[in-house]
Amino acid sequence: MASAERVGIVGLGRMGRPIAQNLVKAGYRVLGHDTNRAALESAAAFGVEVATDLDALASRAPIWLVVVPGESEVREATSALIRLMPRNGCVVICSTIDIDVTLDVGAMASRTGVAVCDAALARGVPAARDGTLLIYCGGSDDAIARVRPILDVIARDVVHVGVLGSGEIAKMLNNLLLWSNIAAVTEAMRLAIALGRDPTKMAEALSIGSGQSWVLDTWERSRPMPDAEDDLGRVLRTGSSLRVELPLARVVERLIKDVKHEKAAWLHGGGVEESMAEFLRSRMPAASSPTQGDEPS
Repeated sequence: MASAERVGIVGLGRMGRPIAQNLVKAGYRVLGHDTNRAALESAAAFGVEVATDLDALASRAPIWLVVVPGESEVREATSALIRLMPRNGCVVICSTIDIDVTLDVGAMASRTGVAVCDAALARGVPAARDGTLLIYCGGSDDAIARVRPILDVIARDVVHVGVLGSGEIAKMLNNLLLWSNIAAVTEAMRLAIALGRDPTKMAEALSIGSGQSWVLDTWERSRPMPDAEDDLGRVLRTGSSLRVELPLARVVERLIKDVKHEKAAWLHGGGVEESMAEFLRSRMPAASSPTQGDEPS
C-alpha cells in the first residue's frame, strides 16, 4: 500500500531530509517543499518530487508532515496546507513549537474538515537518519491511527500522549530533562577528568548505575546542541505564564549556554560538532595524569 500512497513534507533540512529519505526507501511517493533550493535539489536526488511553490503541491497528498524550524514558518505552511489540501486530509506538525501555535492551527483546521495532530520528534538527527526517532503524538485517536503507518517508518517509538498539543508538551518536558541531564553529566565528567579518570570508562560504569541516562549512553556522540536556548526558553516562558517556579531550569539555561560558548570557541569554532567527551578531554590535561596512589592501566 505504501508504494501507492503519497505523503508530503514541508521542510527538507536537517530533520526533514532524512525523514523524506526513509519514506522514499519504504516505498512512499514523497512530495517535498522547502524555500532552500539546495535542499530541494538534494531531496530530488533521492526521489522526492519537489517544488518551491507549496500551493502547487498541497492538494496532491492527503497527509503532510510539517518539519520547519520556527513558529512563523509553521503558521505559514499549515495555513497554506489547510486551505488547499483535500478536505479529509491530515496535517502533522513535527516542529518543536509553543503549544498555543499548535492549538491555533487546530482551531483553524476545524472549520475545514482537515485533521491536525502534533508529532514532536526526539532523539535528534542521528535517529532521523536511522529511522529510530521517538515521536510524542497529540491528537484524536482517528488522526493518530491514520498517520501511524508513516510515523512507524521513521521512528522506533511512537507514543500517543493525549489530545492535540500533548505531543508538544511531552517534548518540552523531555527536553528539560535532556538539558538538565547534559549539564549534570558534564559536571560529573569534569570532576572525573580532573581526578585523572578516563571519561569513557566512567560513562560506561555510570550508565548501569543509578545515574543511568540516554545522555551517558550517547556521551561519545556528536553534540552541537543547536536548539538548547529555544528549548529552555520555551520551558521558562511556559512556567512563567502558569506561575510555576522552575529554579533548576534557570540554572540549566545558564550552564548550557556557558558550555556552548566554550565549545564554540574550541578549535576556533571547529569543535562545535564534537562530542562532549572529546571536548572535555581536550580541555583538561589532567586526564592524562593519574591521581596519587593510582596505578597506570
